[in-house]
Amino acid sequence: MPATPITILESYFKQRLERSSLESFDEVPEDTWIDFAKQYLATMKQNFAEEFLRPAQTTDQSLRLYFEPRMRDGWDRAMASHYRPTPLLGISPRPPSQVTITRDEVSNMLDPLKKHLLIADSVYFRDSFYYCFDAVADSVKRDTWRDDPNVANLVRDSIRSLKDWLPILIELRDFIESGALVFMPYYLTPSFPYNETAPAIKEHYKRLCIRPDPNVAHLQHPTIDFNKMREALRNPPPLTPSLKERPEYFSESEAMTAWLNGRILGLDPVFPTRKMSDWAARLYFNDGPETADLSSDLFTIQLLPFGETKGLSLDQLWKMRKTEEVFTAVQRIVAECKEYIRKEVGTQSTKKAVSDACETFLRDHLEKFEKTSVLKFLKFADEKPAVGIVLSMAIGAALLPASPVIAAIATVITPFVTPAVARAVQNRFSPTRQAYGHLQALL
Repeated sequence: MPATPITILESYFKQRLERSSLESFDEVPEDTWIDFAKQYLATMKQNFAEEFLRPAQTTDQSLRLYFEPRMRDGWDRAMASHYRPTPLLGISPRPPSQVTITRDEVSNMLDPLKKHLLIADSVYFRDSFYYCFDAVADSVKRDTWRDDPNVANLVRDSIRSLKDWLPILIELRDFIESGALVFMPYYLTPSFPYNETAPAIKEHYKRLCIRPDPNVAHLQHPTIDFNKMREALRNPPPLTPSLKERPEYFSESEAMTAWLNGRILGLDPVFPTRKMSDWAARLYFNDGPETADLSSDLFTIQLLPFGETKGLSLDQLWKMRKTEEVFTAVQRIVAECKEYIRKEVGTQSTKKAVSDACETFLRDHLEKFEKTSVLKFLKFADEKPAVGIVLSMAIGAALLPASPVIAAIATVITPFVTPAVARAVQNRFSPTRQAYGHLQALL
C-alpha cells in the first residue's frame, strides 16, 4: 500500500475517508491525533522513498515534476501575482478554516497545477498536510503536552488544521491514489536541513556542469571552478537597494540547490519564474551525451488556453487521466500544441491569438488523424474478412446507444462498412480521438 495521506489515515483509523465519515473524525480524542501524527511520520520515513523515489531507469520516459519545498517564498509570490492562495504551494500549509470545503473550492486550490497535470505523469510537492502537524509528530510528548499552555495551543491548532485538510484529501483522492499528485515529505530532500552545504549533495558537485549562456554565446567561457562558485554562493555580497527592487533577481544558490535536489531524486524541477528556470536549465550532470535534463517554470505551461474560458474542473481533469491510453494521447497532443504555439504565434501573443492557434492545431490534426485512421480501418476490414465477426460486434457496440435496431443490422453488413460507420467505431474506442475531444471541449 503506497504511503499517501489517505492510505495512512484509513489504515490507522480503520475506516474509509469520505464526506459521510467526517463527523466520526471530529470525535477522535486529542491524544489519538497525537498518536496518529507520530505514526504518519514513521510510515512516511519507512515507505515513501522506496515507493515514490526509486532510481529512474534509462528506459523510463515518465515526466515527474518537482516543486522544491524550500522555494516556498517564491511559490508564495507566484500565487500572489497569478492565483489565489493555496495550501498546496507557498508558505502556509493551512487550508481555510470552515465547516465544509466544497469540491469547487478544492478545484480552485489546484489551479496552479492543473495544466501541469495535462502533461506530467506525476507532480511532487511539499506534503503540506503533514507540515501542519510536523512539530506534534516530531517532538510533542503524549503524556505531558497539556502541562505547557504553548504546547497545548500548538497541538490543538495542528489538530484543527489536520481536520481541515480531510475534505481536501477526499476531493483529491483520484489524483492521489493514481500517483498524479504526490505529497512529498520535505525532510526527504537531499539538501535537508543544510541547503547547499548538505553532505547528501556535496558529492554531486563533482559532476555538476553548466552550459554557456546563450545570450552571451559570442564570449569565451572558461571552465567554471565550482569550489569558488559554491563559496561565493555561501557568502553572497549584500544587495544594493536597486537590485533588491528588480523583479528579475533570483538566488542562484537557491536555484542550484533546488535543481540538485530534483535531479538527485530523479525528478524534473519546476521553478517559480522563467528567469530562474532558464538559468537552471544550463546546469547538467556530466554523465555523457545521453543525459536527459529537464527544467521548467510555473507559468510557461499556463500559455495553453485549455480551460481558460470556462475553467478546468477536477472532473474534466480526471476524465483525461483515468484511462492510461487516453492520458498518454493527451500528453502527446498537449506537448505538440505547446510547441506549435511557440513556433507559430510566439509566447508573447495575445490570449485570443494563442486560443485561435490552439483551436486550429487541434482541428487540423484531428482531421488528419480521422482521415488516416478511417482509411486504415476500411482497408483492414476489406483485407481481413475473417475478422468480420469481431468488427461487427465493435460496430454494434458503437452504434447501440443511438439505435439498437441499427446496431443489430450492423452485425450483418460488415462487408459494406462506410467511412461514417468506421468513424463511429473510432470515436467510441480510439483513445486518441477521445483525447482530442476532451481538449477541444476545454477551448
